Amino acid sequence: MILARLPFGLDTDSINARIPPSLPRSRRNLLIVISIIAVVICACVGIGVFTIGRGILRISTEQAALTPILDQFMQAAVAQDSPRAYALFSTRAQRQMPIAAIDTLTTGANAVLFESYQSLTIESTNITNSVNTNPDVPQGHVATVSGTISYTGNVTGSFRATLEQEAGTWRLDAINITVPPSKTLKSP
Repeated sequence: MILARLPFGLDTDSINARIPPSLPRSRRNLLIVISIIAVVICACVGIGVFTIGRGILRISTEQAALTPILDQFMQAAVAQDSPRAYALFSTRAQRQMPIAAIDTLTTGANAVLFESYQSLTIESTNITNSVNTNPDVPQGHVATVSGTISYTGNVTGSFRATLEQEAGTWRLDAINITVPPSKTLKSP
């Protein structure tokens, strides 16, 4: 047996010992498949996290824009300023509802819904893109929100409202306010 001397004092046996033998073809294919699956899973998880994060950010941003509209409506109703309250409704909603409906809502027995109003808090927001052939229903970006209304005397009520975006501005479509019976009963 003839040994060849390589530079730096290495012989062929020590070089062969340092080079790992190649993986069998089937094992290499398995590693490629596993790597591809791992990349696809990571991509799907990344897309899912991005989509959910974007949705949460959008709802948070939109809630900040929706709250003042609802608060302005409540303040206008407390002041029984029907034209100001009516102006917060979308053009489509105004076509379906005369301003007299706001007058009825803010005066008489219904005034109890607004008396002693302090603030409101949105607790649930659902934003959708709506397209419908019926021109009488909200179209485009539509938000359905619900939450609580705080009144003086530690009384709380609840509300549910639908708003639609018009030219980039949220406008009311409908609002439903519920107060506890103790608020509707006047003390003698």
